[in-house]
Amino acid sequence: MFFPLMVLGIRCGSQNPLDLWTLCLLFFLLTVVWFVLAYTGSRAGAWLFPILLGLAALAMGHYAVLPQELWAVPREGEFRGRIYAVRTLTYDQRTLVDLDRPRARVAVHLPLTAAAAPGDELVFSGTVSQPSKAPNPGVFCYRSYLRSLGVYGVSYPTKFEVVPQSRLGLMDRVRSYLRGNLLAWVRDPGLVLALVLGDREELDTERRHTWRLLGISHLLAISGMHVGYLSLGIGIVLRRLPWRPWLKYIVVQALLLLYITVSGTGASAWRAFLASLFGGYAGLRGLRRDGLHLWAAAGWALLLCNPAFSFDLGFILSFAAAGGILLWAPVFKWKSNSRVVTYLVRSLMLSLAAQFSLVPFLLDSFGEIALLGPVATLVFLPCVAVLLIGGVLTALGLGGLGPGHVVNATMRLVEALEALLLPHARQWAPGAWSMAEVTVGWAFFLYAGWRLRQPRLIPPKRTVHQLLTVGAVLLFTASLPPVVRRPLEVTAINVGQGDCFFLQTPRGINVLIDGGGDLDLGQVSRRDIGAERVVPYLRHRRVEKLDYVILSHPHDDHLAGLLAVLEDFEVGLVLDNGDQHPSPTYDRYLDLLVEKGIPYRTLRAGDSLRLGDGVVLKVLYPQVLRPHLPSAQNNNSLLIKVEFGGVRMLFTGDLEAPVLYDLAHDPSLDLQAQWLKVPHHGSRTSLAEDFYEAVDPIWAVISADPSRFGHPHPEVLESLTRRRISWRTTADGPQSFEVWWGMWGRFRRHPS
Repeated sequence: MFFPLMVLGIRCGSQNPLDLWTLCLLFFLLTVVWFVLAYTGSRAGAWLFPILLGLAALAMGHYAVLPQELWAVPREGEFRGRIYAVRTLTYDQRTLVDLDRPRARVAVHLPLTAAAAPGDELVFSGTVSQPSKAPNPGVFCYRSYLRSLGVYGVSYPTKFEVVPQSRLGLMDRVRSYLRGNLLAWVRDPGLVLALVLGDREELDTERRHTWRLLGISHLLAISGMHVGYLSLGIGIVLRRLPWRPWLKYIVVQALLLLYITVSGTGASAWRAFLASLFGGYAGLRGLRRDGLHLWAAAGWALLLCNPAFSFDLGFILSFAAAGGILLWAPVFKWKSNSRVVTYLVRSLMLSLAAQFSLVPFLLDSFGEIALLGPVATLVFLPCVAVLLIGGVLTALGLGGLGPGHVVNATMRLVEALEALLLPHARQWAPGAWSMAEVTVGWAFFLYAGWRLRQPRLIPPKRTVHQLLTVGAVLLFTASLPPVVRRPLEVTAINVGQGDCFFLQTPRGINVLIDGGGDLDLGQVSRRDIGAERVVPYLRHRRVEKLDYVILSHPHDDHLAGLLAVLEDFEVGLVLDNGDQHPSPTYDRYLDLLVEKGIPYRTLRAGDSLRLGDGVVLKVLYPQVLRPHLPSAQNNNSLLIKVEFGGVRMLFTGDLEAPVLYDLAHDPSLDLQAQWLKVPHHGSRTSLAEDFYEAVDPIWAVISADPSRFGHPHPEVLESLTRRRISWRTTADGPQSFEVWWGMWGRFRRHPS
């Protein structure tokens, strides 16, 4: 129990809630108190111990990300270090370097033509800074990825020199020898290289995609299965030798350590090795071996060595799957008269337990789960075992004695199984279920496993009664109307310079207002903000259909991002103000409406949409288009009010001060709203004090990129602060606002 809390504490500590020295001082003082209480026999010490562990986890989380502060301010100069890893990317190659001064690890991007290899010395000039972070959830976060590798700085050097090492190191030579044998004997070596050496460079994209759809990508990671098979094979050989148990134990663990070191694998392999190390030692000493205790001990050891593992998706998935299997294994004691049937049923149950254990993590990372995963795992597992054992023998140079031919024959069987199962692969997404509801169900699954695995401590009848009670409460809660269980959510998506707002009602009605954008389609340097930022965010939110897409006005920084959205998603209805705009972006927008057969309507003041659950969208402006206004495109923007109970939200497009002034003095309009989209990205030209007086907001959001056009303007920010309006900007990421039960609202913090 304490190990998962340790991971959570490290992740919380990485957000820097307290100063590191404050945490250390508090930990020291409470440790002294704990020793005194333990010495006096006070029961209060038992309650204080988890608090100490929590403080230690927070300190470790703070320490884990402390190196990134080294590059908080970019440093320019000449740097020297030793390359320890190289990976070829699409447009360049990323070299991971241990710098001499300062002592830190950085990622240096070199041209594809640069001859760089592990062990070489790299001298480069340029700027080292923090890696970029994802602008929105669902977008690849380079900072988080490098952080999981223990790297906190990145550089694209202006000048560099690679000094080759005189000769390969021992491990590099061993790895090169093993890899060469596999390439020589295996007809299609990509899969075998991934299974045996953890080398996925030769694994083609099509097979990666196939295994992901089948839900068996986890078989590619060197983990407990690989370590278990190798340990079994080594044990069979050593069993015939007249050695003492201690010597056999040392040899087995040394060979496993050598394999893991050569394969250069990650957290899953180290977890399996540490479990083997601790479990073997406990067996030799005659100690009680509980799988969950070994699991937690391995996790603690890895986190103490490298707290950054808690940010590594591979670490989380590996420990979650292994923990679920160990948790439920004692419960699955079903037997039949046939050993084969018993094995298959228990294996399927354990595979399902592993799948359920991963549900929230898979959904958060990928947005879907492969339903065929448990069955496909059982089908492919024998093939993977043969490929692994045969691959190891082939890599050792024994391919000509038969293993190489066996591996090739097994690869043909794998291809046949892929072709057989792929048409039946299905992915599951929770749809209207929120992530919180999925997490509650997952927690109940873990709680049920914990209760059912200890019948000696808790009477079975009592356990079943309590599980039925808790399950009934959860089912009752899940059956409540959506408006009770979920909020109305409005998220300002980070699209740089531009507007993009995603609304989701409690019932799951999805509305997108504007799509952001960048430059005109005719310009070569144009970025596709829709494909880069908006679509990944909507995929992350598991959106399958957008019920309404609303364009406030046809400027590219509101329209261009909608093109990718219209191409990738089913859209129920597109609405805009009917203003024509002579641009390639607008022409493509009209073409997509025709090509996709999307219904279209023009909005005018007085129109409204009822979104269910009491959520109403009203159009306040314009009544008619006024093409002769200054900045006519901006000043004909739709002014939209969303009402949910007593909470109102106002979307202002790019309206500017003269129109805002007129609207504020129009007695027929009720502009009062608690939440305001600040007009025109916080531009000085849209600062109308009378308008803010009429709206009288409590919260405000500014959709702007401060690196361009100087938005938001300091005078606008000063006005918001003077009026005590709680404001946020999308410059640092998306800003979500939740309205619960139509009564109260709050900003929801997105994890960094």
